[in-house]
Amino acid sequence: MTDRKPILLIAALLVAAGLLAGEDAKALEKAWEKLPSAERHFAQGLKDFQAGRYDKASAAFRQCVQELPRHAYAHYYLANISYILKDHAGALAGMEEALKHFPFMQEINDFAVSMKRRELDSYNQMLEAEWENTTSCRTSREIEELAGDVSDTQNKLELEAAGRRAAQAVQKAHYLYFMGNIYFQLQRYVEAEKKYEESIALNPRHASAYNNAAAIFYMAGDHRAALAFLERAEKNGLEDNLNLKLKHLVHEALGLPTEGILQEDLTPGGEGGLGVMRFALAFKGKDSLLPPLYSNGYVVFDRVSRQAVVIDPGADDPRISEYVEREKLEVKAILDTHGHEDHTAANSRFAKLFGARVLVHGQDAKTLAAPPDGLLEDGQKLAFGGMTVGVIHTPGHTPGGVSFSIGDFLFSGDTLFRSDIGRVVAKDPRQGRAARAKLVQTIKDKLLTLPDGTRVCPGHGRTTTVAAEKAENPFLTK
Repeated sequence: MTDRKPILLIAALLVAAGLLAGEDAKALEKAWEKLPSAERHFAQGLKDFQAGRYDKASAAFRQCVQELPRHAYAHYYLANISYILKDHAGALAGMEEALKHFPFMQEINDFAVSMKRRELDSYNQMLEAEWENTTSCRTSREIEELAGDVSDTQNKLELEAAGRRAAQAVQKAHYLYFMGNIYFQLQRYVEAEKKYEESIALNPRHASAYNNAAAIFYMAGDHRAALAFLERAEKNGLEDNLNLKLKHLVHEALGLPTEGILQEDLTPGGEGGLGVMRFALAFKGKDSLLPPLYSNGYVVFDRVSRQAVVIDPGADDPRISEYVEREKLEVKAILDTHGHEDHTAANSRFAKLFGARVLVHGQDAKTLAAPPDGLLEDGQKLAFGGMTVGVIHTPGHTPGGVSFSIGDFLFSGDTLFRSDIGRVVAKDPRQGRAARAKLVQTIKDKLLTLPDGTRVCPGHGRTTTVAAEKAENPFLTK
């Protein structure tokens, strides 16, 4: 006979969750009936919000709340709109509603799953009765197969429920973080820091919560506490997501070394024929609510001819021009590893300043704000004085992504990072897995075949080596 333990376990879970309690079940059923209508307004609100039509978005979200007053997600977006419009008191009131009703939205999701579980339980009981009453071996086998399918579906539901709970924790962490931002704008710093702590407790990888909490303590003059938050973030693998300007200021205030935080000379002492300087550039996107994204820009030059290239100028940072002037360099080209704005935003600025050509792979050319001066191809060799730049087409993060091999250095853009690889864009998870597998194979075939001592200079974060990525990168060692 089919094992009844899964059925009993599911029933126990439902009872424990309160989903079978009469009054609660009735309230959830009533809300479940209203949800489709509310969701239509919510979907329209999202569409208008993403298009920047905040008046229309606000009206749609309010209609959603009118249909379902406890729709936490609609309250969250209403708070966002108030925040954007500088109505911080209104934003705070909206977030209080969003967080108050957040558990209710979780209950609605659980209720939907419970309805499916009940269907499966009924079907299972029917199969058990059929199995006990049949005398046909063939029918028994068919029932066993069907029961196995039901069990698989139940297991899948449990896995999906676990994944959903994890996602909801991350979502609530972001809500708490956003409420902290509102308190920050209201200069209620103690309350803001508390919300950032609550956010971190739910999602220890919320980099912005660490950054903002550290900023509060830095402004208060408690530099040790600020450093502690930054160090906690680093221990959770978030070093590359830190506010590097803040980290520099904290280190400076405590008399700690600042070398390598905002810029780093990768060829100290002038050894060899190349000079390489890494700049951490603060790219500020269109969303004013988000903190700067730090990307790496590089100045690479031949020490004899003083000819140079600038790789991935993602922000108009005066340190680049100051360095070029101080080192008496002649910048011949702006080289883009790919077309994303955080690596190309200052192309035109530096091309005009230095009289240099902008070069990018043809498949990413249309993504640039201004047309490039030339197109790169796989296997191409570019000569600048005594310096040779090898172009390696490494598509995956973008179709026209390239890496540059210059001497003992590899400039990998967003293709290869220290212990990580670039994000791929796909329509669904299945295509995403295939695209990621293809990118991994490209990295192995084209980049990890370089000498082990090659220093990998990525588009974000600190440098690494080919040998280290062969041995330690979890995406490449499987």
